[in-house]
Amino acid sequence: MDMLQTAMRHAISEARTSLREGNHGFGAVILRDGQIIAQAHDREETDQDPTSHAETNAIRLAAATHGKHLDGCILVATHEPCPMCSAATLWSGITEVAYGYSIARAIAQGHTRIDLPVGELFARGGKTLTLHPDVLAEECAVLYHPLVRSEIKRLRNVSEADLAAYNQDSIERRLAWFAENRHKLDFLNGDPLESAYELILRRLGLTPSEAPIVEKDHHRLVFHSLNFCPTLEACQILGLDTRSICKRYNENSMNALIRQIDPRLRFARNYEKLRPYAAYCEEMILLE
Repeated sequence: MDMLQTAMRHAISEARTSLREGNHGFGAVILRDGQIIAQAHDREETDQDPTSHAETNAIRLAAATHGKHLDGCILVATHEPCPMCSAATLWSGITEVAYGYSIARAIAQGHTRIDLPVGELFARGGKTLTLHPDVLAEECAVLYHPLVRSEIKRLRNVSEADLAAYNQDSIERRLAWFAENRHKLDFLNGDPLESAYELILRRLGLTPSEAPIVEKDHHRLVFHSLNFCPTLEACQILGLDTRSICKRYNENSMNALIRQIDPRLRFARNYEKLRPYAAYCEEMILLE
């Protein structure tokens, strides 16, 4: 399993390269005797070729250096192979496949897929398949998370003007949400710092354990955000610096939101302690 996980990390790296290029975020690796002999990602958009999937590209690369008979090799892919790639795998002689994110899970999350699992295709082809599902499943799932994909689309090749527009849009949406939901926010008449903290949790759909308070006095409340963050994941995939992106992208909108409670409030971040450069994002609410 360690060998498969190591190979899967290479496949994930390929998938990230795909997304940076504007392709669809699939990566694949082929192993022979525990060694990587080929790795590739999808290039559908780059090549304008609907058959340019990660698995078929990896098979082509392996065949070019090791011949077309890939018996004894293992295919490791971030996503369960589609029927086209499963058939190519079968014809290559590969009879061992590991994947991270399943077709079934993709369909359940709203992605369009052909519902034919790789195991079923091999069975129909009369071939025995050794299958290793769910290898680094959660790390692979991030690549296909709808919110992460949305952030990737917004942040790929982002400009300063884009970030300013996104920031303004975020301010408007958060203020509209506050106006619509204010009558439901029964905690707003208490301590302004705690009220602002509760407001942030409510707006982002977080629990206190996902953003625990680590320090509080009369003028400052500090918390550490540990929650799943699509913006963080998108920045890591695209190779963007969260310390730059987050300040321009959404800090002002959070500040505008909590100032609806009390104009003396201010939201800030410690940019020396921000994921992925730290284990958490240190954020704070100040009462000035």
